[in-house]
Amino acid sequence: MAVLHRKEEKIEVVLSKLPEEYTDKEFVDVFIQLYSKDWGKIKANYIKQSQDKEPGTIINMPKPELYLKSILEVYLNNLKK
Repeated sequence: MAVLHRKEEKIEVVLSKLPEEYTDKEFVDVFIQLYSKDWGKIKANYIKQSQDKEPGTIINMPKPELYLKSILEVYLNNLKK
């Protein structure tokens, strides 16, 4: 199950609000401003995975900020193809 639906569309909207040269932190901050409900879902999913894990297992989902940076990186790499 996808944590974030319509990723590409939302990334494009966030990027349209940013200056040409932006930082990952700026991307995350604008995403949170525009999509606070989605941000809440991302955090909730991460927390749920953290709580549901058995001792010694690895959490598959990265921390919420890293998750957003990761989907941005994938999006930008796909643009280059």
